[in-house]
Amino acid sequence: MPKQNQTEWATIGKVVALFGVRGELKVRLLTDIPNRFAELDAVQLGPDHTRYPIESVRPHKGEMVVLKFEGIDDANAAEPLINLDLQIPVSKLAKLPADSYYQHDILGLQVFTLDERELGNIVDIIVTGSNDVYVIKTQGGQQILIPAIKDVIKQIDLIRHTMYIDPLPGLLDDKEALIDAEQKNEKG
Repeated sequence: MPKQNQTEWATIGKVVALFGVRGELKVRLLTDIPNRFAELDAVQLGPDHTRYPIESVRPHKGEMVVLKFEGIDDANAAEPLINLDLQIPVSKLAKLPADSYYQHDILGLQVFTLDERELGNIVDIIVTGSNDVYVIKTQGGQQILIPAIKDVIKQIDLIRHTMYIDPLPGLLDDKEALIDAEQKNEKG
């Protein structure tokens, strides 16, 4: 039987706590678009992507919003939603300018240096004030931190699921020495 078209999902928030007793929820934003939830009629929650129509949304402290879903009118009804991701179909994501990517596009990319040395896969993204930092896990389980700046990131190929970097001097030197020492110990 042919596979049905499967929807790809993008996570744009996470329910972190109840807010009061009327079914409102505190949601941590995982989107750079501050009014993202105000633009939506509904979001999907949980592994089965259950649709929840949005009744109201308002900003809260920092990177948070208070969200109210239709039909969720008290804390007992809202409590099972804590820790669930809020998702939308990837097709509803805003189009980004050239050389800009969503986090879900970057996570999992296989990272190589320009001379074709494989470093590992991106397993996490640390958001800082100035630029993101990509966390690469090597095959040996080591972590390498790479700044997401144009001087380092030279090519991202989402079709081949790869990223090519040109590390700044000193960025990999310590890690390479550690990896070389581990390999010598394994052989010796």
